Amino acid sequence: MQFGTGRQIGQVGLMVVLAIWLAGCGDNIETVFPAPILPNGGFGPSTPPPIPPPQRVFLENGFVKVGIDLNAGGAITYLANGPTSANMINNFDLGRQLQTSLYSGPVPYSQNGKQPVAYWAGLGWNPVQTGDIHNNPSAVITYRSDSTNRLYVKTAPLIWPLLNEPAECMMEHWYELRGNVVHVRSRTQITRRDTTQYEARTQEAPCMYLNGPYYRMVTYSGNQPFPYDALWEVNTAHGSADRYATENWAAFVNKEGRGAGIYRPNEFRFISGFFGATGSGGERDDPTCYLTAVPFYIMDYNNVYEFEYDIVVGSLEQIRQFAYNQPRPATGPNYRFTNNRQGWHYNNTRDAGWPIRNELSVQWGRTDTTETGFSVKSPKVFWRAAEVPRLLIEAAFTTTAPTARLNWRKPGDIEFKELTGGIDFPIIGDGQFRTYTIDLSRATEWKGIITQIQLEATPGTIRPGSERTGRIRLRSVSR
Repeated sequence: MQFGTGRQIGQVGLMVVLAIWLAGCGDNIETVFPAPILPNGGFGPSTPPPIPPPQRVFLENGFVKVGIDLNAGGAITYLANGPTSANMINNFDLGRQLQTSLYSGPVPYSQNGKQPVAYWAGLGWNPVQTGDIHNNPSAVITYRSDSTNRLYVKTAPLIWPLLNEPAECMMEHWYELRGNVVHVRSRTQITRRDTTQYEARTQEAPCMYLNGPYYRMVTYSGNQPFPYDALWEVNTAHGSADRYATENWAAFVNKEGRGAGIYRPNEFRFISGFFGATGSGGERDDPTCYLTAVPFYIMDYNNVYEFEYDIVVGSLEQIRQFAYNQPRPATGPNYRFTNNRQGWHYNNTRDAGWPIRNELSVQWGRTDTTETGFSVKSPKVFWRAAEVPRLLIEAAFTTTAPTARLNWRKPGDIEFKELTGGIDFPIIGDGQFRTYTIDLSRATEWKGIITQIQLEATPGTIRPGSERTGRIRLRSVSR
């Protein structure tokens, strides 16, 4: 994880906030917790050694100069708007930078007898591309320059809260310059001995730390994306906060409106923060902004997690225009579970595991019967209800229940369980595949903007004692 060492003061609270947030009970809860100030970074009585001196490999053109550091897991530690501009990336400690950081259970996580640093125990299993809290760098296994504008690096990441402990996974990254854009493909092969399927966690995919001059967080979070509607900005120091980015991008820029943004297609959930004094500081100084795209994802023990993103460098207008030049995000459901979960995940239930073969085979019941309810959730979306008058669900139910429930969220909704909306639809529990058509025109609350949907049991319909035998085999959700 990415938030500094014993040398920092105010920044430390950020780590505690995200330790609680990222270790939470899924996207049912999106709460910003207050950030306490902890002595010596919460690290303990000792201070870790300084980070290793950089060993950078660069790509550059007339628009961007980018450098990956072989002494920091091959993460991006240098990013400049052209060959003569200053480095924007913050390198105060091993754990900021621009990189990949992944999460799963258990919480807390220990390995080979090593226990996590106490304040970071809430992070659980957390392989980090750059290194660990003790400033040990993740090892670069191999790297190569494919051409004048492409780099490849393979990394054995360390578990952030542990002392020099390699994670049971390998990360690969491909970096490519495309004008004023750094296009990145990330691939992580997981090979854990613990075969438990833990609930989905938010992933930092990627996270980016820029220096103090880049303090203006800008995105578009309104309900009219892509007609150049007014942007939303926060330009003061702020704790970590959720951003609903309806144009799939967010950026930090300086007072002149230049900086860097993250674009991820069809990704609507970002988190931002700024810590320390705004407006000044270089790559070795404490003040920093933080920006991350945070999809929920189930990290199976044998999973391959892949994603792509773009770092757009330049003016705010250039950053936004890049997003406008990309294909528009989906305006309705078209999920076909051929070989992955399409971002779907679960609360208090689990599926048959990885790999996915043409369906999600999910327990239609609670894995923990002491908890209330269970659900099968879509990723975050931006749909206009009027454009999705019906849902088609291709599924086979094995259950004694005569109905199931579709529920949904709108902007500002916090928890599904607090909603009074939703619509029950009849199902046949004989284990045979059918296409269920849900007429949403009769649902009075299906209106405005929809940000997420979920399937759950109609309350009181599952016979006691049959939770373990119930099943939904879900092939597709479309309109």
